[in-house]
Amino acid sequence: MSNNQPDPKEIAAKVLAYLRQLRHDRGAMADLRCALNPAKRARAWPLLAPVGGIDRPVYETIAGLYAYHPVETDSGNLGTTCRGLAGENTSFESRFKRLLSCDRDEICERIRPVILAARAKGIPVNYEELFADLCYWGDTVKARWAREFWGAPVETQETMP
Repeated sequence: MSNNQPDPKEIAAKVLAYLRQLRHDRGAMADLRCALNPAKRARAWPLLAPVGGIDRPVYETIAGLYAYHPVETDSGNLGTTCRGLAGENTSFESRFKRLLSCDRDEICERIRPVILAARAKGIPVNYEELFADLCYWGDTVKARWAREFWGAPVETQETMP
């Protein structure tokens, strides 16, 4: 990344800090959920303007998803979340594979059902990592998600040479 471009992880931290301030404002959260609906996304823009998120799919996606499910973690990535969702549900693996096959233009649209499933099961999401991953979407991010989803538990990975 060039020196003129801000780091997505720094931006993610700022965006999430802002969203956390709005967490208990029911009206703001309702407007932010509109960011996920193309016909209503302009309702979220006044709230996204302070963080530069107007008409920016990653910002709109993260804000809308956070407004639906503001339960966070600071560890793992979406592969970790999906592993928690899969549990005994073998059909979830095909859903995860479809996520990994998405290109940059469609990943923001395809992530919503996963986060809604996480909400239903009370599984936290690392939104800061998700923001950066969506900014950097490509084979490297897909591989990290896949390692988390299919890989060994974290304890095993840490103890291996």
